[in-house]
Amino acid sequence: MIPAVLNAGLRTLVWTAAAWWWAALKKPEGASFLVVRHDVVGVLGLALLAAGIALHLWSNVILAQGEAAPPQSPASLVARGPYRYVRNPIYLAGAPIFLGIYLLYGQWRTADLVAALALPAVFQVLVVRVEEPGLRKRLGSAYEEYCRRVPRWLPRLG
Repeated sequence: MIPAVLNAGLRTLVWTAAAWWWAALKKPEGASFLVVRHDVVGVLGLALLAAGIALHLWSNVILAQGEAAPPQSPASLVARGPYRYVRNPIYLAGAPIFLGIYLLYGQWRTADLVAALALPAVFQVLVVRVEEPGLRKRLGSAYEEYCRRVPRWLPRLG
């Protein structure tokens, strides 16, 4: 089993690499990463990027704390922090990160629409087919109850 701190670092590395790759695709060819929009759309993009990074870091720290707990202990089911509201906040954080980068550079292509539709589908399959069955097996009824209380992707209003 990978130690919790290393696992958290790997998650952050993967998401950071994906964000840099997306920014490299979106920025004007030959331009610096710092050549961004300076209008309202650019400010909105920067705000979304910052919010996504903050949600990712918060989620990752809370998850690492849970991963450090002994397996199958009550603490290993992470249901605090952003996990009180949604079961997959790290994946959810990707949406404002990637949308923020898109708005910062603003070069729309048809491939962007395809990616915007395909990536959530990939996450859905990964979570439903791989992650959730493993958590059900490891955490049992505690995870089942958590799934009944907390939505997978979008927090409940009210």
